[in-house]
Amino acid sequence: MEKKKPCPRLLDYLVVVGARQPSSDSVAQTPQLLRRYPLEDHPDFPLPPDVVYFCQPEGCLSVRQRRVSLRDDASFVFTLTDKDSGITRYGMCVNFYRSFQRGGGGGGGHHRNRGDKGGPTEAAEAAGEGSDGGAAPGAARPPGCAPRGGPAGPGAGAEPPGGEPGAGRSPRRRRAAAARAAERSRNSTLTSLCVLSHYPFFSTFRECLYILKRLVDRCSQRGALQAGAGPGAAQR
Repeated sequence: MEKKKPCPRLLDYLVVVGARQPSSDSVAQTPQLLRRYPLEDHPDFPLPPDVVYFCQPEGCLSVRQRRVSLRDDASFVFTLTDKDSGITRYGMCVNFYRSFQRGGGGGGGHHRNRGDKGGPTEAAEAAGEGSDGGAAPGAARPPGCAPRGGPAGPGAGAEPPGGEPGAGRSPRRRRAAAARAAERSRNSTLTSLCVLSHYPFFSTFRECLYILKRLVDRCSQRGALQAGAGPGAAQR
């Protein structure tokens, strides 16, 4: 009996699964392959197109931001067995909720198809880029109306001549107001990071995926801070 040769690759594929245009409604969408590394298939093991359904069997869900806690992530293992060769590959998947800006094209415009190009270091930015593309504009106040917590009286809500809206408030208050507006306009969408391999090194793969997840979270937080700071902060 011929002995099977071990696979020379530690990892076969790293994939990112989710929705390119997350829905603002709490509905399940068909999961999509957002990124894959490497870009080309291995001759002995093409990437199965149905791996997205192994990662998100119930569909890609979007929920309101306030319903998501820091513990809303899960990791699990699945197997892919070739019916002809009998070779088994192992999938290690980490599912979590990633924030995105709803309304005004916050989902569709930023989750565009780039032809699945890029290196592994771009996985975090690919999953988290544009998650919080910009703060929603606050509601306009009539002259003489003060913002909450501000002084009331004639001219309290008036803008300085030739100034920008909100220029009368301190930078800290403007940033806080923009952050609150951005927080109200954010939803969260299910995102999967998955490794496919011939080897069942589940603990090591899980640890690597959680490191990548933290990078995705940092990208989302950076987008939220930029949205809260406003366009002026990006120019400074």
